[in-house]
Amino acid sequence: MKVKQNKVKNSDLLSAGSKIYAKKRKVKKETVESVEFNFDKRQEFLTGFRKRKQERKQKAQERYKERERQERIKFRAENKAERQRQIQARLAEMKAVMQSGQDSEEEGDETVFTDHEAEDQEEKQPSVTEFKSNQALTTVTVIEDMGFDSD
Repeated sequence: MKVKQNKVKNSDLLSAGSKIYAKKRKVKKETVESVEFNFDKRQEFLTGFRKRKQERKQKAQERYKERERQERIKFRAENKAERQRQIQARLAEMKAVMQSGQDSEEEGDETVFTDHEAEDQEEKQPSVTEFKSNQALTTVTVIEDMGFDSD
């Protein structure tokens, strides 16, 4: 069997677009017949560049100030939340210490000083030192020793 092939002429192919363009031209013919200028608005546009530039600057500054304000508010809120977390943690620690303190009181445990603590108490006793010279007698009493130990 033979398949029929429609051969299209080259000239038909090349001129097929002209029909489409003809339709588009008809649509374009529907244009505005007249344009009226508002001379006051035209004058305002031509002379208002500086004014519009200043307005843009002012709006940008306002946006910047608002952004800074929002950042400060956010920073304060974060600080407040952090302080609240720290307070809650400290309260929990204190509650645990108080709870353990109540438990130890119920058991009848007493505080017992170790040797190191006893030495500290002995060191805190005032020491008296006398200095004699030909003219005067000077007495120095040290009530508390200022130690810089890390103990």
